[in-house]
Amino acid sequence: SSTTLTREQWLVPFFEGILGYELTYQRMPAEVGGTRFPISHRAGTDESAPPVHLEAHEIDLDRRHPDRQRRRSPQALMQDYLNRSEHLWGVLSNGERLRLIRQNPRISRPAYLEFDLRTIFGAGKFDEFAILYRLCHRTRLPRGVEDASKCWLEHYFQESIREGGRVREKLRDGVEKALKILGQGFLSHRENRALREALRSGKLTPVGYYQELLRLVYRLLFLMVAEERRMLVPRGLERQERIYRELYSIERLRAMAERPVKESPHSDLWLGLQAMFRMLAYGTNGESPLGIPPLNGDLFGPEAIQHLEGTHLYNHDLLRAIRSLAMFRDSGSLRRVNFAALDVEELGSVYESLLDYAPVVREEGGGLVFDLVPGTERKSTGSYYTRPELVKELVESALVPVMEERLQRAGPDRAAQEAAILGMRVCDPACGSGHFLLEAARRMGRELAKVQTGEEEPTPEDFRKAVRAVIEHCIYGVDVNPLAVELCKLALWIEGHNTGKPLSFLDHRIRCGNSLVGIFPLDVLEEGIPDEAFKELTGDDKTLARRLRDNNRREREDLNRGQLRLVLDRPALDREALAEAHLDLARMPQNTAAEVRAV
Repeated sequence: SSTTLTREQWLVPFFEGILGYELTYQRMPAEVGGTRFPISHRAGTDESAPPVHLEAHEIDLDRRHPDRQRRRSPQALMQDYLNRSEHLWGVLSNGERLRLIRQNPRISRPAYLEFDLRTIFGAGKFDEFAILYRLCHRTRLPRGVEDASKCWLEHYFQESIREGGRVREKLRDGVEKALKILGQGFLSHRENRALREALRSGKLTPVGYYQELLRLVYRLLFLMVAEERRMLVPRGLERQERIYRELYSIERLRAMAERPVKESPHSDLWLGLQAMFRMLAYGTNGESPLGIPPLNGDLFGPEAIQHLEGTHLYNHDLLRAIRSLAMFRDSGSLRRVNFAALDVEELGSVYESLLDYAPVVREEGGGLVFDLVPGTERKSTGSYYTRPELVKELVESALVPVMEERLQRAGPDRAAQEAAILGMRVCDPACGSGHFLLEAARRMGRELAKVQTGEEEPTPEDFRKAVRAVIEHCIYGVDVNPLAVELCKLALWIEGHNTGKPLSFLDHRIRCGNSLVGIFPLDVLEEGIPDEAFKELTGDDKTLARRLRDNNRREREDLNRGQLRLVLDRPALDREALAEAHLDLARMPQNTAAEVRAV
């Protein structure tokens, strides 16, 4: 059989002759908690040796074989076995691909390390083979269950988590530094007279200027992540991808920023970056001249950085800002930020740190100076970074039971199950940078992908499509801080972006407002504003609150003195028609930039 041929003629010699394994064939399936797992091999003669599952070369690791009575794909089989057993690491291969898989019972998205064996050996990719050899050699795995936490793979894994923490701290510093460089750079360029006049006249406030700088930094961060994850250019457009990478990409600017940056009187890099922004926003006449699907979305819309459009920025200022975002210093050496592996939640710590500052623009030496000074917004808004462990626990305890109940009521029909998930509404009334909403979207997206594909372990591509659908239909958030709203939308855009698709329309789903202040139902106002609305709370000025309450009572008693504007002369509303119209809006497709604009 092809399974025997793949194992005996290729995989067993490869594992034993090159990677140092002593494979033991498992004639009987392993059993955990009454469930049988037909794992093919062990990495040793001992029963506690790590599992190694070898399949035929034509078997898709992410799909159930159509000719076999299997309930799970090979990936789902190995992941489920690791999650239920005491084993920490396992190896899976079909001869074409090899995966290192770790135990992860609380997994919310597909996660494994994969090597493309056909490409490595067929194209002679020696550097990639060296990585494969160093990570997958038998000495990297544990000998058995007891030493699993001390093996080299686990050491690498834990070190990567610590490294992620260091990157998070450095990214915070990098964003702050980039904001200062860009803020001062735009004000210092001799050609930006209109920008300076707008700030001097008050047409543009320091806060408004700061928000536009933030959106610019968000654009750069989004593109760095999207480029490293190859999310911008669809497959089959190799020529367009090469042109974009060599002439337009942030990656090109990152490479320039890694070299010593010298003072320059030129601004061509910023002008080229603006052209690229316009191309990604909606292309030229609605189409990208490169054939790359435009992203559209508010992040690249004309209103996002309207006062920075058409400005000039010296090359050295732009490169130094990009260097601050893309590089960090660790133990004396300068290292690149790995944006491909960056958790979107890391942006939450950036948001929290920025709340410690307030923007100021002041006259100094005949010119304008931009700076960030210590502020009190974090304390006044009670904004703090929430640990991922707490968010996961909240999702598992509050969201998952509701989702499971809806799926059970939907029965075995896949269409009904899909409608049950997409019919849910998840709202965070104080969403911050979207930490909870991200985890909820992933958890629901994973369940939706399982329903749509019929696989217990959906592929990363199927997972991303499902997460995008959940973000489009199910996710809502409110925050009193406009900075948080912008960052929450950015995080959702990064997490839900599919190659070739525009950014989703999120303006009506992620709103800036106060969830604690308001009136429902509005009929309360028919008799005027209640005096209780002016009851003093902790920290309020009691004298001022009493004065406002007395003034409100007098106005309510004499409607001619100011509360006539609150008389609710509302036309009769057909609420069912409004609800149906809202549903029609939610059902509108968002697969192209034109469709997003129509929404």
